[in-house]
Amino acid sequence: MRAITNDYHGAQILNLGAGSERGPYLVTQTGVAPRDAIPKTRMFVLRPDGFWVDFNAYTSQGKPEAMDEIVFSTTTQIMETFGKLFGQPQVLDLPIDEAGLKAWLERQEDGNPLEAVRVWAAGYQERHRKKRRS
Repeated sequence: MRAITNDYHGAQILNLGAGSERGPYLVTQTGVAPRDAIPKTRMFVLRPDGFWVDFNAYTSQGKPEAMDEIVFSTTTQIMETFGKLFGQPQVLDLPIDEAGLKAWLERQEDGNPLEAVRVWAAGYQERHRKKRRS
């Protein structure tokens, strides 16, 4: 089991844009939290505030807009965030709603959570287009 780090080389940057669109971006890293009492491999996401969070804490909320706070608008924003990270990763331990997580997993037709994130991204882009028009 590999502990997550603040090194961008260990992270995966996912462009969630459709077609030729750039962004939003999701930064993920799979591993264990450095201070876990009982190491458990999880998929973490980096938030723009520099905290790493278990991805399931967001998917289990059942509200697509909850995940809006874990994406980056640009790759420049990602690199700026990584530039501010020092020492061990700061992991924010948010609650995971087990019933919400189960419901989210059941909605995944092909069982691929990253593909589900891409579907969510389409909704994210639409919500932000509406905000810009308002």
